[in-house]
Amino acid sequence: MNETTKNAILALADAIEQDEVVINYKAAKENFDNDDTLSTKINEYTVQRMIFEKAAADENKDEELLKQIDNRMKELYEEVMANPVMVALANAENELNELLNVLNSEIQSRVIPESQHSCGGDCSACGGCH
Repeated sequence: MNETTKNAILALADAIEQDEVVINYKAAKENFDNDDTLSTKINEYTVQRMIFEKAAADENKDEELLKQIDNRMKELYEEVMANPVMVALANAENELNELLNVLNSEIQSRVIPESQHSCGGDCSACGGCH
């Protein structure tokens, strides 16, 4: 990589780091990392899942136990996914992924121009072969 490209990448990284989407993501991630209640629920879900998998693999499965564990896992999952901190993180991650996809597409279209016109195989939406 030449020095011009390296400097451009660093400048772009600096600009992206100052983008509102990235700033929002970092704040949401920090809130998530510092939410002990949410962390406890996620950890419990993970433990419940491990217990469920072990119990499900047992030759003498206890179906009632499996049902109870499954119900608790569903309850924990719903609580975690409804938590405002988790919702904010998921939304921030989606926005960050969109930004990174746009960035990647733009770079790819400049480096490999024909990638914009590649055939997706669905002729119904085709504007004609290039």
